[in-house]
This record gives sequence, structure tokens and C-alpha cells, in this order.
Amino acid sequence: MSPPVTLNSEILAPQPPTSPRRTNKGAEIRARIAANRAKRLRIADAMKLVAGVTEHTVHKEDFGGLPYIGTGKIYSPEGRKIVQLYTLAHECGHIFLHNSGPGYAFPSHVKEFEAESYAQALREHGMTAPHKLSSWGREYVASCIAKDRAGNVPIDPRAMAYATGRRSPYEPLRMVPSTWTIFRADEPPGAPTSAVRRGWTETLLNYVRGSLANRLLQRFVRNVPERLARETFAVFRLAAGCTLHGTAACLFGLLIFQEFQPMPDAFPMRPGDVTGPDFLTSVAGGLLLANLAVLWRATTRHSFRQR
Repeated sequence: MSPPVTLNSEILAPQPPTSPRRTNKGAEIRARIAANRAKRLRIADAMKLVAGVTEHTVHKEDFGGLPYIGTGKIYSPEGRKIVQLYTLAHECGHIFLHNSGPGYAFPSHVKEFEAESYAQALREHGMTAPHKLSSWGREYVASCIAKDRAGNVPIDPRAMAYATGRRSPYEPLRMVPSTWTIFRADEPPGAPTSAVRRGWTETLLNYVRGSLANRLLQRFVRNVPERLARETFAVFRLAAGCTLHGTAACLFGLLIFQEFQPMPDAFPMRPGDVTGPDFLTSVAGGLLLANLAVLWRATTRHSFRQR
């Protein structure tokens, strides 16, 4: 007679049901991450296309980039992460807004402000830039404003408002790609064109009015150190201003002097006319005053540095 069979309690115990969702959870997470990365890369390609980027050199770090203004090339992260995508959007903004045209010669704080606003193009593709990145962008624009203010560059009130949080990054830019729709959704027909024209005019009024010579000087002496360029422009502006005002003052004083002490032999006068010798004498006086002003500036600055 065979011995009785004893069943193991572990075998008889109810086994927990296997959950397909639990076993596939890791695969789902990996698939979701891969899909998000692919989506960001598609957004990056779309941004480069509409901005006119001609070449993209991939930066291995998550943050930091460089636009090669005038060439259409950028050096930035690939765009797999949101931080990389935001950086890439910023560089695309430089190419679209500053690669040519009036934006090429804008001061640095205006370029960075416009590029930061352009970076909000993530919204056009169904993504929103994190608040942390937007806050960092405002601080970055504020640092650029401080540098330009130290160089006596007029500050654009739009950039100041953006840096202090009083201007939304979603307000109309000077110009936007024709494919953008969300930024124009609330605008009536024809408004984007007028907004672009108004922003372009405001920028020109802010910077052509007092800094055209500065921008031209910086454009032709890009390889000169920034400090030397500022000093050169300051001396040039001082000499030109003193020559102009000195010439006018000398001519005015000479005419008054001749009213009381005419000198017909040296300066033959005709009623109501300014002779050539009068003008040349006034110019010589203006140049003399300009040289004295430049000498005074150089002497005082040298004395101040020696203290």
C-alpha cells in the first residue's frame, strides 16, 4: 500500500494574480520618455526651419549656446530635454531677428530680450517653458542691460520692462514667423503687421537717435577690445562735438567783433554775407577747442588713474 500523499501548503496557497500593467510599467515609462524626446527633437527641427538656421553644431551641455550672427549658424544643445529645447529656441530667435536687417546692429540687451521672448515659441508647438527658465531669462536680460548701461548705451524701455517682470514674454515681437498662430490668435486682421511696424519704429527711435555712430564703430572694430572701442568712441564724440560747437561759437563771436571793429583789409566783408576767411578762421578755432578738450580729458583721466 502506497503512503498517503501530502500536499504542500505553499502549493495550495492562492497565488497573487500577475498584473500585465505592473510587469509592463517600466517599458511604458521608457516608451513615454522616448516619445517625449522624439517630440522635442521634432520641435527643434521645426524651429530651426522657420528661423532660417543654416547649420546646427550640437553643444553637449544642457545649457549655453552661441548664434553666429550673419551666417545663420548656431551652436546649441540638440533639444532632447526641455532645457536644451529652450536654449535652442533662444539661439533660433537670434538668427530670425538679428541675422540681417536692422536687428543686426541692435545693442546686446535688445538682442537678448528679443531672443528670450522668441524662445516662448515653445508655446506654438504645444509646450510651455518652465517658470524657472523664464525667471532665469529675465535675470539674464537684466545683466545685459547693466553692461550696456555701463557702456553709455541707451536702454530700450521694452527690455527694462521685461527684465523687471512688467512685460509678458507673449507680447508682440518686432516680427514673427509666418507659421506662428497662437501669438496672433487674439489679434484682429492686420494687427500683427502694424504691431511689427510699431515695434520696429520704436527700436529705431530709441537707438538711432543717439547711438548710430557707436553701432557703426562697433561694427567695424569688432576685433578691438570692448574697453578700447568705448574709449575711441568717447574721444571721437568729444572731438566732434567740440569742433562743431567751437566753430559755431567762434563764427558768432567773429561776426559780433566785426560789427564794432571792422577789418576790411584782412576780412573783406559784404553786407549780410560770411566770407571764406571768416569760416576758415572759425573752423580753426573750433579745432583748437576740440584739441584742448581732448587733451584735458586725457590729462584728467590719467591723473585720476594715478591716484
